[in-house]
Amino acid sequence: MRRGRHRLILLALAALGLTGLAAGCSFESEIAVQLLQGAPVTVKQSTRVDVTPQVVGGTTTRAGQVVRIDCSITGIYDVVDPTGPAVLVQLYVVHLRTRPLPRGTPYQLDCSGPVVVELPSDASNIQAIATHASGLQTTLPVQAPLTSVALAFGKRLRAEPAMQFALVGQPSLSTGSHTVELAFNLPEARTFREKAIHTAQVSCGRSKYLQPIRPLVTRMAGARAITVQPSANETSVSIPHLFGGIVAYRQATRTLSCPR
Repeated sequence: MRRGRHRLILLALAALGLTGLAAGCSFESEIAVQLLQGAPVTVKQSTRVDVTPQVVGGTTTRAGQVVRIDCSITGIYDVVDPTGPAVLVQLYVVHLRTRPLPRGTPYQLDCSGPVVVELPSDASNIQAIATHASGLQTTLPVQAPLTSVALAFGKRLRAEPAMQFALVGQPSLSTGSHTVELAFNLPEARTFREKAIHTAQVSCGRSKYLQPIRPLVTRMAGARAITVQPSANETSVSIPHLFGGIVAYRQATRTLSCPR
């Protein structure tokens, strides 16, 4: 108790919005949630990620050149099969390709684009920090509140009613293991829903936009939400699988917009 007021702190001690923060990372299957006394409510979510930078950039040197990059995310889940408890590892690879480009077209394709986290519209003071295995801390850039972000071909990804976007960037994370923490405030302790989309950052010709990787959607309605319910006891929330069933690998291809 401080100054006669209770302080509620909501701790999410695994992964959600930042699961799979970088291409090539792995993440756990649940979020542990604990409610402590206090006010206002502070929500903290953290996960350990292995960063493997995947980026290509330059200027096309010949007419008809196609620029390519493969972005991947790995999810690790505890499951129960007919023989008992098991671990399911799912690998999702998205092949990004441009159409044949004119000579002299500048480009940069970065698999480690920002994570688009959809939070309640009254969430505030959104911050993110990454701690390397060596102990070095990096404050990650956060853009919020946003109502929409640019996608390819002039489209926009729009936040759902009563929700907002927070873009959590990772421009300076080095290769290796990091613990990433996202924190934000809510006016009171209540049940809330949250979604996250992992993206690639695309700069090509005159365009700069985000390409969703997981899930491959252009509308937030297509992304699965988790529901966080405050509780006096420690609880856990399951993270949606990368894809349905017990399939271990899937891939997809997307064509990138690249106007001159």
